[in-house]
Amino acid sequence: MSFSDPRIVAVAPMASEFNAFTGRFAQALRDAGLQPVEYEWGLRGLMQCDAVIFHWPDAFMNARDWKFAGEQLLRLWFCKIATGLKIVWLAHNALPHDTQGRGALFRHAFLRSLDGVIYLSERSRDLVRAAHRLPRGIAEQVTVHGAYPRSGSAFAPPTPGERVRLASIGLVRPYKNLSELTVAAQGVAAARIEVAIVGKRHDADYAAQLETAAGRDSAVRFQLSNALLSPGEIDAAIDRAHGVVLPYRKILNSGSAIHALSRGRPVLVPATGSMPALAELVGHDWVWLYDGLITPQVLTDFADHVRAMRPGSVPDLAALSWDRVTQDLRGFLGKLFAREEAVASMAGRQALR
Repeated sequence: MSFSDPRIVAVAPMASEFNAFTGRFAQALRDAGLQPVEYEWGLRGLMQCDAVIFHWPDAFMNARDWKFAGEQLLRLWFCKIATGLKIVWLAHNALPHDTQGRGALFRHAFLRSLDGVIYLSERSRDLVRAAHRLPRGIAEQVTVHGAYPRSGSAFAPPTPGERVRLASIGLVRPYKNLSELTVAAQGVAAARIEVAIVGKRHDADYAAQLETAAGRDSAVRFQLSNALLSPGEIDAAIDRAHGVVLPYRKILNSGSAIHALSRGRPVLVPATGSMPALAELVGHDWVWLYDGLITPQVLTDFADHVRAMRPGSVPDLAALSWDRVTQDLRGFLGKLFAREEAVASMAGRQALR
């Protein structure tokens, strides 16, 4: 479907220094014939929009400021009634990270306001449906998390006698389960495996606990800072590693895994959420799954696998095409707006009777 007059779609956020996916998603909207703009919390800007897409609606799903959440919901509802605004959630996660169970009323109210949900895998749809009661007749679209441009150095396994360098990269936060990774790394041979934890001390107390628990003689190496890593620093950390470890207890989708794969690095992830589906799409050699806890044996098995991989090999990321995302968005939003036009047309015919 094409849009004769580009529909304005507010995206929250349209770009983020934390996550490159947001900017690429906004470009996919442009390629689909839509006009994405940054979401503004004020009423004036919102009334100019045809739809709003929330990536991480934590203000409602895990409300800390109830006054703010209530005011924003009222604005959204007003625009739904006054202008026909469509409200869409791109469900990266079924619930926000570090959810404390607060604000269930606002979570329910936000979900009831939705006109549509976009999922990044079939499994995501199943888990979101299991976690929430969505409005009857809500529009749903399953797409994929698009890959990042293939870049970085070609994969090269460790040379004989060289340690296998594994890395976990990004914000240091409790939900990433780095404490379990730190304990597991103490049980591997430091002469054979290095586990680097690289990123910003998002939670300073938690980061300090990890560094204390690791000890000086383990395979763990901390490369932490108080500033957010730049995209170049993240890329360099991935390129230095032979493999990337994401030991999250709960994982639905993972841009970090796809980022690593896009730079030709295999990933170690728990067999939960959409990760088994990602392994089917990309190949189990590149998405190495484990069940239960991450243990010294899990790390050792992954390191042995990485050491045996073919030099210069690359993952097949064709299934994660942004062209598919663009086509899915064009069809999904086209149908969503067509519903509005059909309702308006019916109301007009009834008014003429």
